[in-house]
Amino acid sequence: GYGLFVVFILALVFKSVNTKVDLVAEDYYQRELKFQDVIDKKANYKRLDTGLVFQVEGGNIWFRFPPGQHSASGSIFVYRPSNKSYDKTFAIALDSLREMEVEVKGSPQGLYKIIVDWKADSTSYFYETDVFLSP
Repeated sequence: GYGLFVVFILALVFKSVNTKVDLVAEDYYQRELKFQDVIDKKANYKRLDTGLVFQVEGGNIWFRFPPGQHSASGSIFVYRPSNKSYDKTFAIALDSLREMEVEVKGSPQGLYKIIVDWKADSTSYFYETDVFLSP
């Protein structure tokens, strides 16, 4: 009994010492910094008195940005988790009412994630939500 246990433990030690352990990503530190950046942008978004408003209308998604953000710049990413070939990215270009409309006509029905990453007056914001698009 005891001898078998010792052999088992020695085999585990030998296996663990000879097992190669790689990083998931070589640039893990840079990725961590980017993740912290997203956390900070989400915190900035939560501090807004009025958030981003969006509405799906037919084959379009209409966005209204918060008051005072006429000069917002950044991107809107409409992401389909189940099939990346339906992903779309749009540069933010607001009209005088801080509104923007993006066309998603032709995108198949299903669950999408909307990610809005923008900057206004030297403050960066990040907003994400799920939306179900149907024809």
